[in-house]
Amino acid sequence: MLKILEAYDGKSLPKVETNRLILRQWTVEDVEDLFAYASLPEVCLPAGFPPVATLTEERKYIESKYLENLVKENLPSGYGITVKGSNRVIGSCDFNHRRADDVFEIGYLLHPDFWGRGYMPEAVAALIEVAFTLLHLHKVEIRCYSSNQQSKRVAEKLGFTLEATIRNYKDLEGNRVDELVYGLLRTEWEEKHHAPSY
Repeated sequence: MLKILEAYDGKSLPKVETNRLILRQWTVEDVEDLFAYASLPEVCLPAGFPPVATLTEERKYIESKYLENLVKENLPSGYGITVKGSNRVIGSCDFNHRRADDVFEIGYLLHPDFWGRGYMPEAVAALIEVAFTLLHLHKVEIRCYSSNQQSKRVAEKLGFTLEATIRNYKDLEGNRVDELVYGLLRTEWEEKHHAPSY
């Protein structure tokens, strides 16, 4: 059950609450939490980007590159994932590309200490609900390497359809893998969830 805890201002997604999580904006004060997982190869390489090398690099990303990307792509800022009762950011869940005016791509990362607990499907489900009810998107997409079993499971668990397989990409480690494109239409989501109107 999703509770929206703030008004949406058109730029930053509002803080929301799920059964076990609070999704909120992350800030420079969260840099050590973000670095704790963004510096890990097992987190970043499957997601398609190199691990962050230093705390300073992570801080610069938060202060400039992240915001520049949001402006460039005309996207609202996304979420830091926290477990209820703790303010520690254990992962992120946001929109990383605008594929069309009303089609956004979702990206997500989670600290390995919290893998296998179902937190990421819970967080992404909340982001999807925000996407369709507050942002009025037509469709959301998830793209991942075929070797990224965890990301594939999130997409499949949340009812996404595999729409395309782009063959023989080279990942950051030089391995040949396919890129998978998953999609979920608002009408499909509404049929399953009987979406509330906000």
